[in-house]
Order: sequence, then structure tokens, then C-alpha cells
Amino acid sequence: MNGPGALVDQYGDPLPRRPPREEIATPTEIGVRTVWTEPVASGLTPQRLARVMRESAMPGGDTRDYLTLAEEIEEREPHYRAVLTTRKLALRAITPEVKSVTDDKADVAIADAVRRLVATPAFRSAIVDLCDGIAKGYSVVEIGWSRGYDFWSIDGLKWRDPRFFQFDRISGSELRLRADGNLDGQPLPGAKFIVHVPKLKSGIPIRGGLARVAMWMFMLKSFSLKDWMAFLDVYGIPWRIGKWHAGATDDDKRALLRAVSGIASDGAAIVPESMVIELLEAKSNSSTDAFEKICKYLDILMSKLVLGQTTTTDAISGGHAVSKEHQEVRRELLTADADELATTLQRDLVEPFVYFNFGMPKNGMPLLTLPVTEPEDLKALMDVVKDFVDRGGRISESELRDRIGFADPGRDEAVLHPAGKPPVASDGGKRALNRGRPCPDCGGVHGVALNNAGFEIEDEIDALGARAADWEVIDPVTGPLIALARECTSFEELLARLPDAVRAMKPDELMRRLSKATAIARGLGDLAD
Repeated sequence: MNGPGALVDQYGDPLPRRPPREEIATPTEIGVRTVWTEPVASGLTPQRLARVMRESAMPGGDTRDYLTLAEEIEEREPHYRAVLTTRKLALRAITPEVKSVTDDKADVAIADAVRRLVATPAFRSAIVDLCDGIAKGYSVVEIGWSRGYDFWSIDGLKWRDPRFFQFDRISGSELRLRADGNLDGQPLPGAKFIVHVPKLKSGIPIRGGLARVAMWMFMLKSFSLKDWMAFLDVYGIPWRIGKWHAGATDDDKRALLRAVSGIASDGAAIVPESMVIELLEAKSNSSTDAFEKICKYLDILMSKLVLGQTTTTDAISGGHAVSKEHQEVRRELLTADADELATTLQRDLVEPFVYFNFGMPKNGMPLLTLPVTEPEDLKALMDVVKDFVDRGGRISESELRDRIGFADPGRDEAVLHPAGKPPVASDGGKRALNRGRPCPDCGGVHGVALNNAGFEIEDEIDALGARAADWEVIDPVTGPLIALARECTSFEELLARLPDAVRAMKPDELMRRLSKATAIARGLGDLAD
């Protein structure tokens, strides 16, 4: 039973306890949901286009011709198809992210289930299908639910023809399913459809698609291309002019016309001696590029309409600053598209999926986002790193490699070094300046700190410790005692001669050696830091 904790759809209606499993918006052979329609783009005139747009925007108006034309211009106009596909695929290339609302075990498990959902190929294809709304004003994908042992899963995400749907007659914003014998259409059941309505402009959704603007440019370009092809069909061909005498009959005139017409294809003709045929060579026309200019101009307008800029599509550039500004415009469009699409998927797919499988989570729903990452300026990054390190800052080398995209070098890999500064070798040249040392504990390779002379500071410290471990430093005190122990044959003899060994010790020499070792260790430590 739907209670206070129940989830609602975009129209405020509570979702059912179980999702509908049967397909609803299926096509039919005849009726209002057939996929077969008459073409609209063929022979399109300004009067016909105005009528199509007017009918689609009226309350309860017929949108089928408008949506058919919107699809046809994607099939017939290559530039519009290219820039629109660019905008769609840019969204598909974004990697979805799912954030758990808390770190609780239950919330993390819910977020993991959603991550598995968005990682499916069906989800990636649905993103492209939902982007169809950018052109037409809305797009619909039907969710196929299937029930496992104790879990509702997504069996499929099917794109549905937008001509299968209509908007309500009052607000023009509630999408309904077309049905035979029902002029108002059927309300869409909750948790069954993903309805994406991009917010490209204020107003009713059917007037918000980019195709509503592109249709006019498509029609104008069609006229220009038709005139251009007709012009090229006769361009360069000499004009054939036939002249008849004053007493020529109609039969003579028809014979002359056949002769003139046949010259281009046959290359030969016969006429009476009293008739004259002249060939006028075509002269160069400075306005022959007018057709190309108008087509290019309309393409530029199409690029601005879909991508908001022209630098990336029409080879028009005003320098680095203008190009950078155009890229920013395109990124702003992508970010807005991604935010709106993520909101739609969160509302119509993610939240119903979680609701049917986990109920209403105590801490809230996991959040699906489509983040648009900013490209890293690596040169600026390295300049900052250099200044930071030169001022004494410390940065993880591994983290910096990850930012740049470089992998950690292997133990035996050759590594690069600054130009003109060959690697400084140590240990007889066995280890290069920036080579690491295998760790006896973890087996990894760790960096070795070097001073300006190329000495390996850690080696020097290890050697200093080794000398101390071999009693070299404290030999002035321990030496006489060790020598006495080696000479004596019994413990009693050792006790009797012990005073002599104490008198032979040199504590001053011990202090001198300890001071020297301490100074060396302190200096090496400062270099390492």
C-alpha cells in the first residue's frame, strides 16, 4: 500500500507497489501507433511548413507531421545530422557516477546495485535514445521489468517512437500514450517510462526542440541546393540558337527545334539552307558561388543552433582566444545536457529501481550523476609543482604521476633524465641517479634520496650504522677488554687482570669518534630532508 514514504513520479502520482511487467507502448500495424507514415520533407514549401508547425503547437494538435519532418531532416541534412550526433555522443561518452548517501553498509549495498545497473549496455544505449529529445522536444524509453527470486531487475530499455505519444489539451506538458478511440490519450503508468524533456527554452515541450528551428534552415537549404543543381546541369554548355526565315511554317519551326535540341546529345543535325543555328559560348559568371555561400551560411547557423559555436565544425577561427571561448560554450552545453539527463534518469529509473528492491532507504536515495570533467592543463600543473617544490613543499611522486597519466617505472626499466644531464651513477655505476631500490619487506621499488654530488644518502647512513654495529666507533673502550678476554684461560685470571684492561681504555678517543659519527649522521639527515 502506498503510504507517506511512497515514491511519486514526475506528475506527483505515487508509484505502484510493483512495476508493470507487460509492454505498453507497442507499435501496431494500423491505427495511431503505426510506424508507417507519409513523408513530409518531399516538396516542402513555406506554406506547408507553417501549417505543420501551427498544428503541432495547438492544444490537442496533431504532432505526427512535425515529428516525422524532424526525423526526416536528420536523414536528409548531413550537417545537421553530424552536429546533432556530436552532441548526443558527447553525453554517451560521460562515465556515470553513483554516490552512496552515507557510508553505512546498507547504503553502500544499494549504491553498488545501482552501479551494476548503469554499467549495462542497455543503459548506455538508452542515453543516446533519450538524447533524441534534444531535437524533438521530448523522448521516451520504456522500461522492461523482470522478477528474479527476490529482486526486480531491468530486462530492457526500449526507445519508443515519439509519435506514439501526445500532450494533454490543457497544460500541454503532461505526456500521454496515444490510443485508438481516445482523443485525450491514456495516462502513462508510473515506473514504466523514462520521459526526458530537455529544458532548452521556456514554454510547452513540443515547442522546445531544436528541430523547430532547424526545419526552416533545412527548407531554405533544400531550395538553394535544388537551384544549384539545376544551374550546374546547364553550366558550361553553349546555348544553341536557331533562326528561321520569315516564311517558315510551323513544321519548319518544329524541325528546327528538334535539330537544336539534338545538337547537345547527338552532336549533329541537319537543317534547310535557309535556316541558321548559332552556338553562344557561356561566359564566366562572378556570381556562380552564390549558391555555395548560402549553403555554407545555413550550415554555420545550424552549428550555432546545435553546438552553440562554429570553431569545432566549420573551420572558422578567430585565434586562440576565440577558439577557447567556443570550447567553453560547448562545454557549458554539455554540462547542462548532462545535468538534465542525470535528473531524468535519477527520477524515472534509479529511484523506482531502488524503491522496488529496497523500499525507501532510511538515509535517502543514492545519487546518479554524469560529471563533465575539465581537461587538465599539464603545463600549468608542472609549473605549479616546480614552484611549490622549489619553495620547500613536498608532493607525492606517485600522486603526481597519476595526475599526469604516467605509470611508475619498473625495477629494470630505463628512465628518462633531463637533457644534457646524464644520470649520476653510484655503486660503481650499478644504479642510476633516479633508479629505486628494492624493498626487502614489500618487494617494491622505493626512491633513493641523492645530494647534489650524486651520493646516495641512504647508503651513507647505512654504512655509518654498519660501522657502529661492527664496534668500530667504540673500539677504544671495548678493545682492551676483548683482547684481555682472548688472552685469559680462566675466569679467575680475567678478574685478576681486569684493572690493567681498564687502565688501557681510551674514553677520550671514544668521545671523539661518537662526536664525528653524530655530526656525519646529522649532516646526511639534513640533506635527505
